[in-house]
Amino acid sequence: MKKLLIVFISSFIIMGSKCLQNICAAAMHSCEPEQTLVTQDEGLEQSKLASIKDHDDVLDVEKAPKETAELQSYTDDEILLPHKLDLGDTVCVLELSSVFAGGRDIVENRLHEYVTKNLQDRGFKVIVKEDSFTETPTTFGDRETAQLRANLFNEAVKDPEIKAILAFWGGYGATQTLDLIDYDAFRKNRKIFVGFSDETAVELAILKRSRVITFHGPMIGSSLNHKETKTFDNLFDMLMNPKSKIELVNIDDGSSFEAKVDGEAQGIVVGGNLSLIQSLIGTKLDSDWKNKILFFEETEEGKERISRILDHFALAGKFDGLAGIIIGSLSPIEGQTEANLISVCMNHFKDLRIPVICNFHAGHIPNPLTLPIGSKIQISGNRVYVIQRFID
Repeated sequence: MKKLLIVFISSFIIMGSKCLQNICAAAMHSCEPEQTLVTQDEGLEQSKLASIKDHDDVLDVEKAPKETAELQSYTDDEILLPHKLDLGDTVCVLELSSVFAGGRDIVENRLHEYVTKNLQDRGFKVIVKEDSFTETPTTFGDRETAQLRANLFNEAVKDPEIKAILAFWGGYGATQTLDLIDYDAFRKNRKIFVGFSDETAVELAILKRSRVITFHGPMIGSSLNHKETKTFDNLFDMLMNPKSKIELVNIDDGSSFEAKVDGEAQGIVVGGNLSLIQSLIGTKLDSDWKNKILFFEETEEGKERISRILDHFALAGKFDGLAGIIIGSLSPIEGQTEANLISVCMNHFKDLRIPVICNFHAGHIPNPLTLPIGSKIQISGNRVYVIQRFID
C-alpha cells in the first residue's frame, strides 16, 4: 500500500511539473511579436492594398483631388487681395442661385438689360451670362443646372478680360455649386466677387479654399431694380480706390452703429447670411473662427429659428476664441421686430465677454454697406474699421 501511494504522489508531481513548464512556455510565447499566418489569397489582397498606398494616381481624382491639401494649408497671412477695378474694365453679371420672382423679372422685364445699361453708364464693359438665369420646375437638386452655373462662373474666373463677377440676385441653391467651383483658378486670377444672401456660401467657400477676399455687398439685379444708387457708389469706390484703412458707416441713413457690448477687438471678418453660415458647419468648407470677428445678417426668420442656429454654433464650439461679433440687418417675420431678434442674440452672447456691434446696415436692407469678407477689421466701441488693404 505504501509503495502504491509513493508511485501515485510521484506521478502527480511529474504531471504538475510538465503543466508548469507548458504554462511558462505559453507566457514566454505571448511576449514574442505576433506572427499571423497569411493565406495565398490574403497575401495577394494585402499586396494590392500596399500598391494603392504607394501610388496616389490610382485614387479617384474626383473624390480626392491632390490640390485639396494644398489649398487647405493656406494660413490667414496668405489671404490674397483681388485685383482692383478701373474704368473701362469688363465686369461679368451672372447667377449662382435659383431666383424665383427675380428670375421672372429677368425674363419678362429684361431686367439684365437695365443692369447692363447702368453699368455701362458707370464706365464699364459688361458681359451677362444669360444662361445662368435658367429656371426649371426641378431646379433644386438638379446637378445639370448647378454644373451649368458653376461652368459659367469658372469661365468668368479664367477669362482674362473679366475683372469682377457680380452676383445678380440671390435666392436658393448656390450650395449646389460649391464642389464644382475651380478654387485653384480663383486663387490664381484673384477676381472681384460681390454678392450676399445665398452667395454667402460661395464667399465662405472661396475664403476657405482659395484664400481670397470677397465682398459681402449689393446684388446688382435686386438693388438696381429698387433704384439703390448709394450702395453702388460705395461699392465701386471700394473696388476702384485702394486704401490701407477705412471706417465703415451706414450709407443709407448715416446712423451710428450701436455697441451692445463695448470693447476693442481685431481680427479677420468671416460670415454673411446666418442660415448659409450654418449650412457649412461640419463640412469640409467649415472654417476656424478662433480670433476672428463674426458678421451675420438674416431675413424673414423668427426668433425661434435664430436661437436654434446660435445654439448650433455654441454646441459646435464656434464661439470658442471668437474675437468679436457684428450683427447686421435682421428682417423679422410678421408679428416680431428686429429688436426681438437682437434681444435673442444677446441672450446667447452676453456671457462671451467680447465686443458686440449692432445697427450695422448690411444684408437684406435698402442700400446695404459693403464688407470685405476675409479682411482684417477692428471694432472700437461703436465704430468699425477695415485696417488693411482689401484690393490690390
